[in-house]
Amino acid sequence: MGATEMAGGRFDGQVVVTWIEHRGADRNMQLREHFAFIDDAGTRWDVPSGAVIDGASIPQTFWTLFGPLFVGDYRRASVVHDYYCDVRTRPSRDVHRMFYAACRAGGVSLIRAKSMYAAVAVFGPNWTLDEAVVSAHGLETFQSGRALELDTGMAMDDFMELKNDIEDTDPSLAEIDARIARKLQVTPAIPLDTVPAM
Repeated sequence: MGATEMAGGRFDGQVVVTWIEHRGADRNMQLREHFAFIDDAGTRWDVPSGAVIDGASIPQTFWTLFGPLFVGDYRRASVVHDYYCDVRTRPSRDVHRMFYAACRAGGVSLIRAKSMYAAVAVFGPNWTLDEAVVSAHGLETFQSGRALELDTGMAMDDFMELKNDIEDTDPSLAEIDARIARKLQVTPAIPLDTVPAM
């Protein structure tokens, strides 16, 4: 299929999925065809055929604010965001910014896309790809070439204040990032498979 272009970039292909039936939430889907988002800078965000997505990169708390998963104008953005939140080959900040651009390309309004960006930046998966020395139980391990999980959070009152501020003042993404940084609580999470045996 051809590319669809709107503000923020363009999509290449169509989201064609098969529901994967299993017990539990039963929201896993497998892509049947390759799908991609190309941002305004020309960076391709490819999602291969066979990738499994479940919408988990969009915090469940916000489904009532932004609409159900896989429905509406942000569904294609959520597919690409989900995949890159799983594979973590790029920094989470870049992945969340791509989500914003893909939301805009999908037809999400400017203010709603900024609010959705803030939600995933605060409450979605976050990680760093920077090399880091991690200390656990008094022992240090060197992280290289792996994503280091970051547990992030913010008081819901603070987030709702930020969301209302976005709606009232239409700040830039850099201004949103600065406002988030002032209130965000960040804790590195050490993957169990990297903690040295004692």
